Amino acid sequence: MERNQKLEEALGIIWEEKENLTLDKLHSRLLLEIKEDIFEDLLKEGYIYIEKDMVKFTPKGELKAKDIIRRQRLAERLLLDVLEVGRKEMVSSACELEHIISKEVEESICILLGHPKECPHGKTIPPGECCRKAKETVESIVVPLTKLSPGDLAKVVYLLTRTHPQLHKLLSLGVVPGTRIILHQNFPSFIIQVEQTQIALEKEIAQHIYVKKSGR
Repeated sequence: MERNQKLEEALGIIWEEKENLTLDKLHSRLLLEIKEDIFEDLLKEGYIYIEKDMVKFTPKGELKAKDIIRRQRLAERLLLDVLEVGRKEMVSSACELEHIISKEVEESICILLGHPKECPHGKTIPPGECCRKAKETVESIVVPLTKLSPGDLAKVVYLLTRTHPQLHKLLSLGVVPGTRIILHQNFPSFIIQVEQTQIALEKEIAQHIYVKKSGR
């Protein structure tokens, strides 16, 4: 593993633990996951500082770590949702992709996926400039169910279950990632068909169900 890649891996570790990362814990995780304690390199690059035995990001380090985590989690969504790679392969492949994805490619992936807010593990994807501007220079292929038209066929990609508690009820009705649906109606409520069952959804719920369109 090259030095820059090791530094990026280390910054990702610190991001995951940034609320309660002690100096000893950082040393242990660096040795365990990177096979080398590059603590001094992180200090030298100005990415972190120590305050009362707690590891803290400098503004430079936090910005760098945010970019790394965003690329990794977008790569996971791309691999799982579009390329349909298995979850085990998804993790290892995403770790490789995060180090080579450029800013332009990162934004294109984000737009293509409909600006996802969570990775497949339910962790927040830090928003990028494209999310704030909501650019549409590339047509999204993963969109909220509310973007479909009556008659559209689609496959459920993911549910933002933490955003709306009622979405948990959909699991018992078979509305889970991988399920194929047909949208029959979008006003006054959204009516979808899952196999032989029709389900009525309020817009507030439908907008948190993300699907991959597959024509009419």
